[in-house]
Amino acid sequence: MRSRLLAGAILIASALIAWLAISAWPAARLLQGAIGLSLLYVAYLAWRGWRVMRDALEPQPALAERPWVTVLVPAADEAAVIGTVVADLLAQDYAAGGERRFDVMVLDDGSSDGTGDLARAAASSTPEAVTICRREPGTGPRTKGAVLAWAQPQVRGEVVAVIDADAHLPRSFLSRAITAWSRDPDAAALQVQRRDANRRAGWLTAAQDEEQLMDMASQCGRWATDGTAELRGNGMFIRRQRLEAVGGWSATALTEDLEMSTRLTLHGEHVALAPEVTVVEQAVESLGALWRQRMRWAEGSLRRLIELGPPLVANRAVPLGRRLDFIVFVGEFVIPPLFAASIAASLLTVVLPRPADWTVPLTLFIGYGLGTYLLAVAGLAAAGVGRIRLLGRSLRGALFLSHWLLVVPVALLRIALWPPTTDFARTARRSVVDR
Repeated sequence: MRSRLLAGAILIASALIAWLAISAWPAARLLQGAIGLSLLYVAYLAWRGWRVMRDALEPQPALAERPWVTVLVPAADEAAVIGTVVADLLAQDYAAGGERRFDVMVLDDGSSDGTGDLARAAASSTPEAVTICRREPGTGPRTKGAVLAWAQPQVRGEVVAVIDADAHLPRSFLSRAITAWSRDPDAAALQVQRRDANRRAGWLTAAQDEEQLMDMASQCGRWATDGTAELRGNGMFIRRQRLEAVGGWSATALTEDLEMSTRLTLHGEHVALAPEVTVVEQAVESLGALWRQRMRWAEGSLRRLIELGPPLVANRAVPLGRRLDFIVFVGEFVIPPLFAASIAASLLTVVLPRPADWTVPLTLFIGYGLGTYLLAVAGLAAAGVGRIRLLGRSLRGALFLSHWLLVVPVALLRIALWPPTTDFARTARRSVVDR
């Protein structure tokens, strides 16, 4: 009920602010000034993020200390891809004194397509390294967080890694991730760079790959300024003691990674980034699948902001800089409903004697687009894209991210008017993709 009320309040407040801005000159200029200041902050984050991503390419010496890592692979009807990720994990060079320093747990979440049997077959050469755990249907919510929470008591590693079933991993993946963590050894968790294996399949998948790079630039900027960087689901590592100290995985969260990130911040912890370490995954290839995915992401992110945001901001034990960064980050979710409301309000005034100030929705659109464009330039430049290709691909990434201007208001309406979504909408996989 609280989430519904707050979502409704955000929509109503957005409508009132938008109406005031399009009809009163001082309010319009004040809102546009706030957009300008936020752009300066985004530009600063992009610059800091670019530097972090660029500097991370410098080689680091391997660590002598190798904590035991338990790799969790949640898998619900993943027969098409599970064999590949198990093979990639078993090929890892993460060892000390010639002895393996990791184990793998495939979490077969009620699959009906033989996922567990295929994972077992893929692990037949090294069965002692892989455990197949099956959670029967009806055991709990059908969310990724629920199956992670269900498996947590069986984890033996000092570090818990979560890898999606469609992942492709280089042989040095675990070694490089743990080495990268040494740049910020106090961090409770670590997130690596995600890239899309099927990015050459078309405009949509290429844009999603560019989104991954701009997101990493943003997160690296927030990390470099001691802000509230976040986990991203696939390729995330977390120290088991810290995980248990904050209450473990949420079984009901639609976006367990974002919920865990905010809960870590609430408890005074922070997330580090490893932009030089890459996990390759599959991007969605249709607009329908993209819409379902983004609606889940938006609803999950908004719910955790509504539930955990107020106590985080009010918690004086959390450093002031992190609280301010979190408040600015929330602005990403304020612009879309303001934009939608300003468009609707401006259209309503067409029949009135006094026309609306159309510079308000225009400023919101340009401000949002320019901010994402700067982050895209930072991420792509750090990845080695240059000259004309840099400008063109950054433009594509920024245009692609404009879909959030529609997704976020619809997600707020959904939260305000409908009961919470409880099931995880799985993305369809292809067994073979171009890397």
